[in-house]
Amino acid sequence: MCHDPGNQNGVGTVAAVFVIVILAMLGTALIALTTTEQRATSREMASAHAFYAAETALQWGVYQVVQQSNTAGGSPFNGTPPGGLSACGNQTQASAATRFANNIPAVGGAVDLFRFEAVGVCNAGTPVATRRRLEVRFRQ
Repeated sequence: MCHDPGNQNGVGTVAAVFVIVILAMLGTALIALTTTEQRATSREMASAHAFYAAETALQWGVYQVVQQSNTAGGSPFNGTPPGGLSACGNQTQASAATRFANNIPAVGGAVDLFRFEAVGVCNAGTPVATRRRLEVRFRQ
């Protein structure tokens, strides 16, 4: 019994097509994984920028209340924060102080108690907007 090499025509072609299909599937899976990771990273960065925007507004507002003795409910802080946070795209900030107790007896004299809230939004007005809200309570 002799093996006829002519009967194996096309086996190499089928094997090559099979390898190409497998490599294409692996490439597609790699692209999908990379895209997912890129989106997750973008969301994480937007979240961090929104947090920093809120933190900036919070620190600025607390400074206004404590250092400059502004009354509660003074002008809110809106606008672009200083530094490199403009990479956030459309962003908004807002802050507001509320005095919730006056002349509370404390060691060293009476104090006023404040609640201060700040909100930072990154990519405002888009489907991927990220919002962070910070709150601090302090005495003056």
